[in-house]
Amino acid sequence: MRKIILSAGAFASLAAAPPPPSPIEAVTQRHARPDAPGCAVATRSGESVEQAAFGQAELEHPIANTPLTIFEAGSVAKQFTAGAALLLVADGKLKLDDDIRRYVPELPDYGSPIQVTHLLSHTSGLRDWGAVARLGGWERGERAHTNGDALRIIARQRALNYPPGTEYSYTNSGYTLLAVLVERVSGKSLASFTHDRIFAPLGMANTSWRDDFRRVVPGRATAYAQRKEGGWEEARPFEDAHGNGGLLTTVDDLLRWNEAVDAGRLGTGFAMALETRAMLNDGTRIPYAAGVRVASFRGYPSVSHSGSTGGYRAWLERFPAERLSIAVLCNGASLDAAAIGRELAGAMLPDAPPAQMVDPPSLEGNWVSVATGRSLQLRPAPAGERSVIHDGDRLVIAGADGREEFVRVPAAAAAALEPFVGRYASEEAEAAYDVTVDSAGLRIALVARPWLTTRLAPSYADAFEGGDMIARFDRDAAGRVTTMRIGIPRVRDIAFRRVAQ
Repeated sequence: MRKIILSAGAFASLAAAPPPPSPIEAVTQRHARPDAPGCAVATRSGESVEQAAFGQAELEHPIANTPLTIFEAGSVAKQFTAGAALLLVADGKLKLDDDIRRYVPELPDYGSPIQVTHLLSHTSGLRDWGAVARLGGWERGERAHTNGDALRIIARQRALNYPPGTEYSYTNSGYTLLAVLVERVSGKSLASFTHDRIFAPLGMANTSWRDDFRRVVPGRATAYAQRKEGGWEEARPFEDAHGNGGLLTTVDDLLRWNEAVDAGRLGTGFAMALETRAMLNDGTRIPYAAGVRVASFRGYPSVSHSGSTGGYRAWLERFPAERLSIAVLCNGASLDAAAIGRELAGAMLPDAPPAQMVDPPSLEGNWVSVATGRSLQLRPAPAGERSVIHDGDRLVIAGADGREEFVRVPAAAAAALEPFVGRYASEEAEAAYDVTVDSAGLRIALVARPWLTTRLAPSYADAFEGGDMIARFDRDAAGRVTTMRIGIPRVRDIAFRRVAQ
C-alpha cells in the first residue's frame, strides 16, 4: 500500500481534534517552507509505503516538489555503481582481486596493485580527482568535467595517499574508475548497463544518470544554495562525470532498490556482496562495504549512505531486520537529508537500548599527524564512534574514516618565513603557486588565478596550515627549501617543486 501526503494538514478534521501526525507528516510539518527549496521523503515499513514532499522544486515559476520529483542523489549513487560491478563479478567477467590496470592501463604502476575491491571500499589510496582539480583552481562544478577528464587527472598522479589496502580514505576517484571499468568490461556505458540490469528490471522508471548535464529531464528539481546577500542561487552540478555521483532518481525508485536488494531480486549473494564490510591488509574491518556504510542506529543494524552535490542533499537507509527503508531527497544546500532520515528512523523504530560506547580518554595537547602533517588540538577528547590508543606521546585515532597516527608536539613558534618564498609547480595538479610574505605572515596564491589565496600559519617546523590546507616544505642537504607538499581533504602530500621565476 502506497500512501502519498501532499499537504501536512490534509487529513485534519474541523469537527474534532486531529489524530497525532504520522512520522512522515510530522517531518513535513516541521521542515516545510512554502517559499524555499524542500525535500521528498518516503518510508517503507513492511508492505506499507508512505511518501510526502514539501518546498519548491522550481523557485522562479514556482513549482512544488512532489514524491515523484526527480533529484540528484549525490554519493547515494555509489551503491548503484558498486552494484553494476558486482553484477559483472557474478557474471564471471570481473574478479574483486583483479588489478585494475588490467582494464585501465593508463594508470601508473604504483608498486602495489590496486584491486577492484579497493575501489569499492575507498581503500585504494587514490587521490580524489576533484580535490586535485581544486588545487588547479577549479572547484567541482566550475568546469564541465567528463569521466575522461577525471581519468586523465587520476592518471597524472605519480603517487598514492597510502599503499592500497592499508587505510580507508573516501575518494571519488575509485567510483569514477569503476564507471570506466564497467564500460570496458561490459561493452556498454554505465548508463546503459544499469538501465538494462537494474533500473528497468526493478521498475525504477524515473532513474537515470546525469552523463550529459545539458539533457532536459522532465520533472527534475533545480538545486539551490542561499546567497550571502540574501535570496537564492542555482547550484546544480555543471559536469558530466558520474559513477561517483550523478544519479537522477526519486524517493519511490530508491525504495524499490532497497526492497529488491533485501528480497534478493538481483541474484543470490548480491546483498551480502554489497554489504560485506571491507577488510584492511592488517585484518581490520571498516564500516564501509561496497558503496554503502554498514553500521547501526539505536542498536539496530543499518545500511546507509548520504549524498551531497551542488545544492542537492540525499539520504538512503534501510534496516533489513525490521524491513524498514527511508529515502530523503532535497534540493536545498541548507537542508540536512541525513538528519531528516534519522528523525524518521527514530520515530519509526521500536525502542531499543543504545549501542554501548566507551568514552575515549582525555588527551589535551597539541598533536601532529605522522602521515600528513595535519595538526590536532584535543580540547577535550575526540568524541563519537572513535577509538583512541595512546602511550603518552603517541596517539592513534581509529573511526569510520580510517586510522590516523599523531605524535605530541610543543606549541609551534613563529618560523623565519623568507626561506619559503618562491614559486612552486606541480605536473600532477597542472598548477603553480606563489608563496609570499607580508605583514600578516605567509600567503599562498594560485599563479593562474591569483585571487585564490590562502593564509598559512606556522604549525610546526617547516609546516603551515590555513583553511583545510596543509603545506609542508622539504629542504636539501644545505638547508635550502626545494619542495612544497600540499595536503587537502582527500589528497595527501602532492609535490610542488620550486621553480625559477
